[in-house]
Amino acid sequence: MAEALPDDDLRVGNPERERAIALLNDAFSAGYLEISEFEERSMVAYSARTRGELRGVLAQLPVAGQLFPDAVSRAAPVVPVPLGVQPMEIAADWTTVRRKGVWQVPARILVTGSWGTIDLNFVNAEFLGPSVDIELQVSVSTVKLMLGADHVIDTSGVDVIGWSSVKDKAGPPKRLGGQVIRLVGAISGMSGVVIRRR
Repeated sequence: MAEALPDDDLRVGNPERERAIALLNDAFSAGYLEISEFEERSMVAYSARTRGELRGVLAQLPVAGQLFPDAVSRAAPVVPVPLGVQPMEIAADWTTVRRKGVWQVPARILVTGSWGTIDLNFVNAEFLGPSVDIELQVSVSTVKLMLGADHVIDTSGVDVIGWSSVKDKAGPPKRLGGQVIRLVGAISGMSGVVIRRR
């Protein structure tokens, strides 16, 4: 169960309800909800009286943090992005996208897609900083990560929805001092993240 926030008892009106419905529609369009669940959550949103009730409607969805921009959600990870740095965007809708060999890894990568495969090999990659935040927003997709001997992986920021899974087969780093690869965001619709180490 989600932790209660201080403003959960604050009353909501039609503008907040309509924003929740719009976010549910976005989640449905992106494949995070089935039609029956979308209809059920929409009915609850229209009858919601408080912020806490509306937050429940968007529980476990990547768009949940957008409902009340004035409030900080403890469930949504905050990804530190240096000023002026744009994330690398990797989109894999019904396709396979690979990054391997020598390639530059920025401070942040945004990975989106449905019914796709994303294969990121960091063994010979050139990191532009001490860490990279990889934000996942995928549905019915496979994400494969190949780590080098000294890379550190942190998967604690990933919201695993439904029958999706994160399988860390890499084990601990073989050497100290490597870059940190942080996974955040959400995977849904039987998506899988598989992490290995070379």
